[in-house]
Amino acid sequence: MVSAFIVGANYPWVSCGHDFGPRPPPWAGARPTDWDAVRRDFDELRVLGLSVVRYWILAGGVNYPVGRDPSELGERVPFREPYPSHWRWADAHSLRFEPRVEPPPLPSAFLEDFARLLDACRAARVRLIPSLLSFEMFLPILDHQGGPASGGRGALVLGRHQGAFLDAVLEPLLDVSESYRDALFAFEVMNEPDWPALAAPHRGPFAPPAALCDFLVDAATRIARRDLLATIGFCNARPTWLTGAAREALATLAARGRYLHQRHHYAREDLGMRLAPARESAIEPCLLGELPTAQYSRWADPELWATESEPDRYLEARIALAKERGYAGALVWACRSSDLHSRWDERVKAQLRRAAAITRA
Repeated sequence: MVSAFIVGANYPWVSCGHDFGPRPPPWAGARPTDWDAVRRDFDELRVLGLSVVRYWILAGGVNYPVGRDPSELGERVPFREPYPSHWRWADAHSLRFEPRVEPPPLPSAFLEDFARLLDACRAARVRLIPSLLSFEMFLPILDHQGGPASGGRGALVLGRHQGAFLDAVLEPLLDVSESYRDALFAFEVMNEPDWPALAAPHRGPFAPPAALCDFLVDAATRIARRDLLATIGFCNARPTWLTGAAREALATLAARGRYLHQRHHYAREDLGMRLAPARESAIEPCLLGELPTAQYSRWADPELWATESEPDRYLEARIALAKERGYAGALVWACRSSDLHSRWDERVKAQLRRAAAITRA
């Protein structure tokens, strides 16, 4: 389990959603991922003192089925509840895939690339948190200009296809992972399942919460059966949509040392401007799986008032606060990302180097 406070980084992708195996048909000519370059980046993270990296695998499904056209999965239909419940219809313009086939397996080239990622981690002496899916997988279909569609694949993952999807996708990845236990920190089921599970005005959730809970618990249990550490990257430390049975199942895995709870913290009115103590999480121990490197939004914690405006101190102060509040570690967001929450320059690296040294002491 977690014995010391972890300082790590999100290194989520090289090309989001198609780093592994054959590319989607419109991007079939894209270069294979340069895993040697990834290893060199990991070497730099290790020199900074970081010990864990978090990396997306299927992300929003742009490359699922891997290397094939998504129309092979099924038809585009209006986004409506494919499982028994009282879920309302979504916007009439929202589309999803209605599957005609069982979830297809990952090709050998995909698994070989996953092994190369783990090789890069082993060589750089950092440990990996692979994140199987991201929330976009369950949102309506998004067509990419000059490329394939992402999203809209929830009916291939939840409900009657759940077991077949996990057999075809998760289990082979776990087979590879067993040969790299020294390079694996934990295996994440999903990044931010909160977004598709929560209802928005004028529509219900894009993923029925009960079905999504069943999927998360099934996947986490499969990971734990391999004697590996499971995790889920929740936005909220106490998800209101998580069923009591799911919370109890994950807490039982945590008590056995096989599940690490996770929350992401961005200072926002809807998510909280202050970092709550880890003891207020639904389950402990709890990892701060995403912590912004940018100063885009100031944290409201009184302990940070003196540092939030200081470009040379704000980040290490945030990491120190996470440790003080009882979290198992903090993974900064993010390398190779250009969003408003990311910054990756020498000032950030200097703070990470100091924070990692202090937390090891």
